[in-house]
Amino acid sequence: MIEQLNETHPRSLTKELVGNISDQLSQYNEESSVVFDSLVSQLTKDMENTNEDIDIALYDLKDFIIKNDAELEEGVTFEMIIEKRAEPYVEARKLESKTLIMNAIGY
Repeated sequence: MIEQLNETHPRSLTKELVGNISDQLSQYNEESSVVFDSLVSQLTKDMENTNEDIDIALYDLKDFIIKNDAELEEGVTFEMIIEKRAEPYVEARKLESKTLIMNAIGY
């Protein structure tokens, strides 16, 4: 469409021609918005699924530690270990994922 406008002599530019090109551009914008919205929706679902997988893995880790009855220092519990060492890491990864997706959407 840009080439068509560029190659059209100024005297040949009519209201109808410019209107048709404008309509085509509007149609492309609408179609690209639909595709973009679909991609954002899929990214969001993927992030939610990944976060759920991370939560399951954290639960599995806790379950594994408890079932193997790891030897702990006095006053230390499995929950404390998970809370202090694993949960901050998991939450940081979730935040990084969200930030990455938000940056991709913004871009």
